[in-house]
Amino acid sequence: MPIVSVVNQKGGVAKTTTTANLGACLAAQGKKTLLIDMDPQANLTMGLGCVEPKLPYGLDEALMNPDTAPLRRTLQHIGDLPLYLIPGSIAMAHAEKMLTPIVGSAYRLRRALDALLKEIEFDWVLIDCPPSLGRLTEIAVIASNYLLIPTEPKFYSFAGMDTLNRMIVQMNQDLDLNIQLLGVLLTLCERNTKLHRYISAEIRERFGALVFDTVIHKNLRLSEAEVEGKPVIVYDPHASGSLAYTALAEEVVRRVK
Repeated sequence: MPIVSVVNQKGGVAKTTTTANLGACLAAQGKKTLLIDMDPQANLTMGLGCVEPKLPYGLDEALMNPDTAPLRRTLQHIGDLPLYLIPGSIAMAHAEKMLTPIVGSAYRLRRALDALLKEIEFDWVLIDCPPSLGRLTEIAVIASNYLLIPTEPKFYSFAGMDTLNRMIVQMNQDLDLNIQLLGVLLTLCERNTKLHRYISAEIRERFGALVFDTVIHKNLRLSEAEVEGKPVIVYDPHASGSLAYTALAEEVVRRVK
Protein backbone atom coordinates (compact mmCIF):
# COMPACT_ATOMS: atom_id res chain seq x y z
CA MET A 1 0.00 0.00 0.00
CA PRO A 2 1.46 3.37 -0.98
CA ILE A 3 2.27 5.77 1.84
CA VAL A 4 3.22 9.10 0.27
CA SER A 5 4.76 12.09 2.01
CA VAL A 6 4.04 15.37 0.25
CA VAL A 7 7.18 17.27 1.11
CA ASN A 8 9.20 20.39 0.31
CA GLN A 9 11.04 22.48 2.91
CA LYS A 10 9.98 25.59 0.99
CA GLY A 11 6.63 26.95 2.13
CA GLY A 12 3.89 28.20 -0.17
CA VAL A 13 4.35 25.58 -2.91
CA ALA A 14 0.86 24.01 -2.53
CA LYS A 15 1.82 20.98 -0.43
CA THR A 16 -1.38 21.16 1.58
CA THR A 17 -3.55 21.91 -1.45
CA THR A 18 -2.01 18.94 -3.22
CA THR A 19 -2.45 16.56 -0.27
CA ALA A 20 -6.11 17.49 0.17
CA ASN A 21 -7.11 17.45 -3.48
CA LEU A 22 -5.02 14.49 -4.63
CA GLY A 23 -6.43 12.53 -1.69
CA ALA A 24 -10.00 13.53 -2.53
CA CYS A 25 -9.54 12.60 -6.18
CA LEU A 26 -8.16 9.18 -5.20
CA ALA A 27 -11.17 8.75 -2.90
CA ALA A 28 -13.49 9.80 -5.74
CA GLN A 29 -12.08 6.83 -7.69
CA GLY A 30 -13.33 4.58 -4.89
CA LYS A 31 -9.97 4.24 -3.14
CA LYS A 32 -10.14 4.45 0.64
CA THR A 33 -7.70 7.22 1.41
CA LEU A 34 -6.18 8.48 4.66
CA LEU A 35 -4.69 11.97 5.00
CA ILE A 36 -2.35 12.81 7.89
CA ASP A 37 -1.70 16.43 8.90
CA MET A 38 1.83 16.59 10.34
CA ASP A 39 2.07 20.39 10.11
CA PRO A 40 1.57 22.35 13.37
CA GLN A 41 -0.13 25.05 11.27
CA ALA A 42 -2.88 22.46 10.59
CA ASN A 43 -3.86 24.03 7.27
CA LEU A 44 -4.87 20.65 5.85
CA THR A 45 -7.22 20.15 8.77
CA MET A 46 -8.76 23.61 8.39
CA GLY A 47 -8.93 23.34 4.61
CA LEU A 48 -11.06 20.20 4.93
CA GLY A 49 -13.50 21.91 7.31
CA CYS A 50 -12.29 19.98 10.35
CA VAL A 51 -11.94 23.02 12.62
CA GLU A 52 -12.77 21.41 15.99
CA PRO A 53 -12.46 17.64 15.58
CA LYS A 54 -14.36 15.74 18.27
CA LEU A 55 -11.67 13.25 19.20
CA PRO A 56 -10.40 11.89 22.53
CA TYR A 57 -6.86 13.07 21.71
CA GLY A 58 -4.79 14.25 18.77
CA LEU A 59 -1.91 13.08 16.61
CA ASP A 60 0.55 14.69 19.03
CA GLU A 61 -0.64 12.38 21.82
CA ALA A 62 -0.51 9.34 19.52
CA LEU A 63 3.15 10.10 18.76
CA MET A 64 4.09 10.98 22.33
CA ASN A 65 2.34 8.01 23.97
CA PRO A 66 1.83 5.34 21.30
CA ASP A 67 1.16 2.54 23.80
CA THR A 68 -1.85 4.27 25.38
CA ALA A 69 -3.04 6.46 22.48
CA PRO A 70 -3.56 4.33 19.33
CA LEU A 71 -3.73 6.16 16.02
CA ARG A 72 -7.14 4.69 15.11
CA ARG A 73 -8.87 6.93 17.66
CA THR A 74 -7.66 10.07 15.87
CA LEU A 75 -9.50 9.26 12.60
CA GLN A 76 -12.07 11.71 11.23
CA HIS A 77 -14.29 10.90 8.23
CA ILE A 78 -14.44 13.73 5.69
CA GLY A 79 -17.64 14.30 3.68
CA ASP A 80 -19.27 11.54 1.66
CA LEU A 81 -16.14 10.17 -0.01
CA PRO A 82 -14.07 7.28 1.42
CA LEU A 83 -11.72 9.99 2.70
CA TYR A 84 -10.34 10.08 6.24
CA LEU A 85 -8.18 12.58 8.09
CA ILE A 86 -5.89 12.43 11.08
CA PRO A 87 -6.07 16.12 12.05
CA GLY A 88 -3.12 18.27 13.00
CA SER A 89 -2.89 21.04 15.58
CA ILE A 90 -0.52 23.57 17.09
CA ALA A 91 0.22 20.93 19.74
CA MET A 92 2.38 19.20 17.11
CA ALA A 93 5.00 21.95 17.59
CA HIS A 94 5.37 20.99 21.26
CA ALA A 95 5.43 17.30 20.35
CA GLU A 96 8.28 17.95 17.90
CA LYS A 97 10.37 19.59 20.65
CA MET A 98 9.70 16.71 23.02
CA LEU A 99 10.35 13.96 20.44
CA THR A 100 13.56 15.34 18.93
CA PRO A 101 15.94 14.22 21.72
CA ILE A 102 14.27 10.81 22.18
CA VAL A 103 16.24 7.96 20.61
CA GLY A 104 14.13 6.12 18.03
CA SER A 105 11.30 8.67 18.03
CA ALA A 106 11.67 9.11 14.25
CA TYR A 107 10.01 5.69 13.83
CA ARG A 108 6.92 6.41 15.91
CA LEU A 109 4.55 7.28 13.07
CA ARG A 110 5.77 4.27 11.10
CA ARG A 111 4.99 1.94 14.00
CA ALA A 112 1.67 3.65 14.75
CA LEU A 113 0.64 3.30 11.10
CA ASP A 114 1.65 -0.38 11.09
CA ALA A 115 -0.69 -0.97 14.03
CA LEU A 116 -3.51 1.07 12.46
CA LEU A 117 -3.31 -0.66 9.09
CA LYS A 118 -3.60 -4.07 10.72
CA GLU A 119 -7.03 -2.98 11.98
CA ILE A 120 -8.30 -0.74 9.18
CA GLU A 121 -7.50 -1.19 5.49
CA PHE A 122 -6.67 1.84 3.36
CA ASP A 123 -5.71 1.95 -0.30
CA TRP A 124 -3.64 5.14 0.04
CA VAL A 125 -2.07 7.21 2.80
CA LEU A 126 -0.93 10.79 2.10
CA ILE A 127 1.06 12.79 4.66
CA ASP A 128 1.17 16.59 4.58
CA CYS A 129 4.60 17.62 5.90
CA PRO A 130 5.64 20.91 7.53
CA PRO A 131 7.67 23.41 5.45
CA SER A 132 10.93 22.38 7.12
CA LEU A 133 13.36 19.49 7.38
CA GLY A 134 12.85 19.05 11.13
CA ARG A 135 11.88 16.02 13.19
CA LEU A 136 8.20 16.00 12.11
CA THR A 137 9.20 15.82 8.45
CA GLU A 138 11.74 13.11 9.27
CA ILE A 139 9.05 11.12 11.11
CA ALA A 140 6.73 11.42 8.08
CA VAL A 141 9.40 10.47 5.55
CA ILE A 142 10.50 7.39 7.52
CA ALA A 143 6.86 6.24 7.62
CA SER A 144 6.58 6.54 3.84
CA ASN A 145 7.60 4.49 0.84
CA TYR A 146 7.13 7.33 -1.66
CA LEU A 147 7.73 11.09 -1.78
CA LEU A 148 5.86 13.60 -3.90
CA ILE A 149 7.53 16.99 -4.20
CA PRO A 150 5.38 19.95 -5.24
CA THR A 151 7.38 22.92 -6.46
CA GLU A 152 6.46 26.32 -7.76
CA PRO A 153 8.43 27.28 -10.90
CA LYS A 154 10.52 29.87 -9.08
CA PHE A 155 14.25 29.88 -8.44
CA TYR A 156 14.19 29.42 -4.65
CA SER A 157 11.73 26.52 -4.80
CA PHE A 158 13.86 24.85 -7.45
CA ALA A 159 17.10 25.39 -5.52
CA GLY A 160 15.66 23.87 -2.33
CA MET A 161 14.92 20.58 -4.07
CA ASP A 162 18.63 19.71 -4.19
CA THR A 163 18.82 19.98 -0.40
CA LEU A 164 15.77 17.75 -0.04
CA ASN A 165 17.18 15.16 -2.44
CA ARG A 166 20.46 15.00 -0.52
CA MET A 167 18.53 14.49 2.70
CA ILE A 168 16.55 11.58 1.24
CA VAL A 169 19.65 9.89 -0.18
CA GLN A 170 21.39 10.22 3.19
CA MET A 171 18.36 8.86 5.09
CA ASN A 172 18.12 5.87 2.75
CA GLN A 173 21.80 5.11 3.38
CA ASP A 174 21.91 5.78 7.13
CA LEU A 175 18.61 4.14 8.06
CA ASP A 176 18.53 1.37 5.45
CA LEU A 177 15.29 2.67 3.94
CA ASN A 178 13.92 2.36 0.43
CA ILE A 179 12.04 5.60 -0.09
CA GLN A 180 11.34 6.34 -3.74
CA LEU A 181 10.66 9.68 -5.38
CA LEU A 182 7.21 9.27 -6.89
CA GLY A 183 7.52 12.51 -8.77
CA VAL A 184 7.97 16.27 -8.90
CA LEU A 185 4.77 18.27 -9.35
CA LEU A 186 4.76 21.73 -10.88
CA THR A 187 2.26 23.88 -8.98
CA LEU A 188 0.97 27.47 -8.96
CA CYS A 189 1.99 27.83 -12.59
CA GLU A 190 0.97 30.93 -14.52
CA ARG A 191 0.16 30.11 -18.11
CA ASN A 192 1.47 33.29 -19.70
CA THR A 193 4.55 33.97 -17.59
CA LYS A 194 7.84 33.62 -19.45
CA LEU A 195 9.80 33.03 -16.22
CA HIS A 196 7.49 30.18 -15.19
CA ARG A 197 7.87 28.55 -18.60
CA TYR A 198 11.66 28.88 -18.42
CA ILE A 199 12.04 27.43 -14.91
CA SER A 200 9.47 24.69 -15.65
CA ALA A 201 11.58 23.68 -18.65
CA GLU A 202 14.72 23.69 -16.46
CA ILE A 203 13.03 21.42 -13.88
CA ARG A 204 11.88 19.03 -16.60
CA GLU A 205 15.38 18.93 -18.07
CA ARG A 206 16.93 18.29 -14.64
CA PHE A 207 14.51 15.64 -13.37
CA GLY A 208 13.29 14.20 -16.66
CA ALA A 209 10.56 11.57 -16.41
CA LEU A 210 10.26 12.13 -12.65
CA VAL A 211 8.32 15.34 -13.35
CA PHE A 212 4.60 14.69 -13.63
CA ASP A 213 2.97 15.46 -16.95
CA THR A 214 0.13 17.06 -15.01
CA VAL A 215 0.66 20.72 -14.12
CA ILE A 216 -1.34 22.55 -11.44
CA HIS A 217 -2.04 26.07 -12.63
CA LYS A 218 -3.18 28.90 -10.42
CA ASN A 219 -6.93 28.55 -10.07
CA LEU A 220 -9.30 30.68 -8.00
CA ARG A 221 -11.66 27.77 -7.39
CA LEU A 222 -8.94 25.91 -5.50
CA SER A 223 -8.67 28.81 -3.04
CA GLU A 224 -12.45 29.14 -2.79
CA ALA A 225 -12.78 25.42 -2.01
CA GLU A 226 -10.29 25.73 0.87
CA VAL A 227 -12.29 28.63 2.33
CA GLU A 228 -15.41 26.45 2.13
CA GLY A 229 -13.58 23.56 3.81
CA LYS A 230 -14.02 21.19 0.88
CA PRO A 231 -11.80 19.48 -1.71
CA VAL A 232 -12.19 21.19 -5.07
CA ILE A 233 -13.64 18.04 -6.66
CA VAL A 234 -16.54 18.32 -4.18
CA TYR A 235 -16.81 22.11 -4.36
CA ASP A 236 -16.76 22.35 -8.16
CA PRO A 237 -16.14 19.09 -10.09
CA HIS A 238 -15.83 21.00 -13.38
CA ALA A 239 -13.23 23.54 -12.26
CA SER A 240 -9.85 23.39 -13.95
CA GLY A 241 -8.31 22.56 -10.55
CA SER A 242 -10.62 19.54 -10.22
CA LEU A 243 -9.67 18.31 -13.67
CA ALA A 244 -5.95 18.82 -12.97
CA TYR A 245 -5.96 16.94 -9.68
CA THR A 246 -8.09 14.17 -11.19
CA ALA A 247 -5.46 13.82 -13.92
CA LEU A 248 -2.71 13.82 -11.27
CA ALA A 249 -4.48 11.07 -9.32
CA GLU A 250 -4.64 8.91 -12.45
CA GLU A 251 -0.96 9.57 -13.17
CA VAL A 252 0.04 8.77 -9.58
CA VAL A 253 -1.84 5.45 -9.68
CA ARG A 254 -0.13 4.53 -12.96
CA ARG A 255 3.32 5.31 -11.54
CA VAL A 256 2.81 3.19 -8.45
CA LYS A 257 1.50 0.29 -10.52
